[in-house]
Formats: sequence, C-alpha cells, structure tokens
Amino acid sequence: DLDLTLVPGERVALVGGSGAGKSTLLALLMRLADPTAGRVSVGGVDLRDGDAAAWRRRVAWVSQRPRLVAGTVADNVRMGDPAASDSRVWAALRDATAEDLVRGLPAGLDTAVGEGGAELSAGERQRIALARAFLRDAPVVLLDEPTASLDPEGAALVGDAIARLSEGRTVVMAVHRLALALRADRVVVLEEGRIVERGSPADLTAGAGAFRAQLDAAGARA
Repeated sequence: DLDLTLVPGERVALVGGSGAGKSTLLALLMRLADPTAGRVSVGGVDLRDGDAAAWRRRVAWVSQRPRLVAGTVADNVRMGDPAASDSRVWAALRDATAEDLVRGLPAGLDTAVGEGGAELSAGERQRIALARAFLRDAPVVLLDEPTASLDPEGAALVGDAIARLSEGRTVVMAVHRLALALRADRVVVLEEGRIVERGSPADLTAGAGAFRAQLDAAGARA
C-alpha cells in the first residue's frame, strides 16, 4: 500500500524495522513477486506485461548474504558477465575494493571457492558479490541490507564500493546501517508496508520524524 516513483540515476535508501516491507519492495522491483493490487511499471509499462528475464538482465542484485558457488573466484565474479576478460574481472574487483584481497589469495583469480564461500569472511563474500554487480554493469542496482552482517571496517569498505557502484545508475537499497542512508539522494521510511516519511537525508535529519528518531536510537545503542 504505497506509491513511489524512482527517478533515473537516483539513489534511494529504504529504512525501517524488520517486517516493514523493504525486502518485499525489492522483490517486487526484481519481479520475483507480483503485486496483488496496483502495479510496478518501468517507463509506463507494467512489469507483468514484459519479459521477466529481459528485465532482470537490466538489474544487478546484491543480497545481505550473497551466494557464492563452487568454482574459482573468477567464476563467481563472472556470474555478472560470463564473457568478461580477466582484465575486466580485475577492474570489477578493484572497484569493489576486493583487488588486494584476491591478489593475496594462493592462486589469485583461480583460487578455489567452495559452495557458499565458507573460506571467506562475510565482508569478503560481500565484496566479491559487489564485483559481480560491477561486472554486470546494469542500469538498475538493488541492494538488500548489504552491510547488516559486517563489522565496522568491512561495512566501511562495502559502503565505499556501493558509492562507486551507484555512479550513473538507479539504486534502491534496503539499509540496516543508517550511515548508508545518509549517502543516498532520498530516504524512504517504511512501517508495516507503508511509507511514513520520505525526503533527502539532510531534511529528514533536521526534522523530528521517524528517520530522526531512528538516528537518535542508533546513536544511543552505539
């Protein structure tokens, strides 16, 4: 039960507690689910009237717990573009602040990664997933709480990579850490599937609404 228009090239942060509807909204945008009422449209065309696979090729998706498959590091990054050269893979890793990480592995790009990437930390897996998104070079990027499970150092590295990934793209990110929301162009606060507040980070921070209250609560917990 919400009305939201995304502008090309805009970075939008979705903020709200567990169950607020952030992940559901991302699923609708990916067309992993269809709305039971209303519609999700792109350029005036209802997503249900188009080719779902074609739409998803225009979207890069990074989840809170990205899936890595059994294979090499290069195999996992090339899930974004199977035809990519090694030089493009390295460029994607560099943009994702993962180049030094991979160069330090025993076999570099050819290092074996087990199913699920158990050999890597959560932050390292997230940066590999971001490299995959850079390689995909899609105009739309959806991020589902990409720093929620990371320590402060890992979250900072991923946050810097997300800032680079956002350049020239339309980005919608569900965020747990409000520092990411402060780097967005617009913040949308959700409660029980409805928008209760929206605006620029500066305006919402200066106000006395839901976003300001969440910032204050996060500061108190810190």
